[in-house]
Amino acid sequence: MASSRKSPRADTAVAAVDAALAAALAEHVAPHARVAVALSGGIDSMVLLDSATVFAARHPLTLSAIHVNHGLSPNAGRWTEFCAEQCALRHVPLATHRLQLERRHGESLEAHARAARYQCLLAADVDMVVLAHHADDQAETLLLQLLRGAGPQGLAAMPRHRAGRPALLRPLLELTRTTLAAYAMARGLAWVDDESNADRKHARNFLRHEIAPLLAAYFPGYPATLVRAARHQTEAAELADALAAIDAAGRVDASGLDRALLAQLPPVRARNLLRWFLHERGLRPPSEARLNEMIKQLVGAGDDARIRIAQDGAEIGRHRGRIAVHARAV
Repeated sequence: MASSRKSPRADTAVAAVDAALAAALAEHVAPHARVAVALSGGIDSMVLLDSATVFAARHPLTLSAIHVNHGLSPNAGRWTEFCAEQCALRHVPLATHRLQLERRHGESLEAHARAARYQCLLAADVDMVVLAHHADDQAETLLLQLLRGAGPQGLAAMPRHRAGRPALLRPLLELTRTTLAAYAMARGLAWVDDESNADRKHARNFLRHEIAPLLAAYFPGYPATLVRAARHQTEAAELADALAAIDAAGRVDASGLDRALLAQLPPVRARNLLRWFLHERGLRPPSEARLNEMIKQLVGAGDDARIRIAQDGAEIGRHRGRIAVHARAV
């Protein structure tokens, strides 16, 4: 499957991966931290596990791995066994999770699996979870968000670092799929292939196999240019959030958002403020049309109107001049 013969390109790839991981961990991880690799057994996560193992041997941190078996493939059990074998070879403790997924109304099984996987990762008793997403993944994510009509928050794609307990870190986000493949060949790594990655009925796979090669052939800077574009959108999203926080100063408290403020602000800032307010309360952003309709109801309806707007499992309503988010009534 892989060759251990090294070439200058292979040596460069190994150095690039090791340097990217070392720089990211130095920036975001304290000494003696507990770091877990999100391990699927695919080539990308095996590259990350291998490089992290080398790093951990030279630095004061506790390394482990997390494998989530979604049960969606007939090969899922063998992938779990493979990950256990690879971690045992490297003396890396492995935590495995077996999911029982059921299709939800209005949500694809793949999206449900992705959300469940992140639930497992975010429940881990570690300081940091590192993920193996790379530049091609980031470019694909940006294209998907662009085709969905997303704003700056969506076009920012995947963050390199997300604070929390545990925090999430993507140290390889600037490196291409080709670089990771060269690392794997140079290090003689084994990995598994998920057959679903070849299924072009999924939008990401269609972009990866049909569109991305054309973009790379015509635009030599791909995917790095789209990774850079995502960084610009991250900055734009951060500025929008900062403006919303300025607008909200003194007008948002535990009881909610001052309704009068939405009426006073220019429409673009009112939309930005309400989107920010909902995000701060843990809700996913509504579509542009739905956001406009929310503002129309929350601001335009009479004082005696009873407003209850369902959004992301919660209810948005008005009470005594305040806009509040409540648990949805069952």
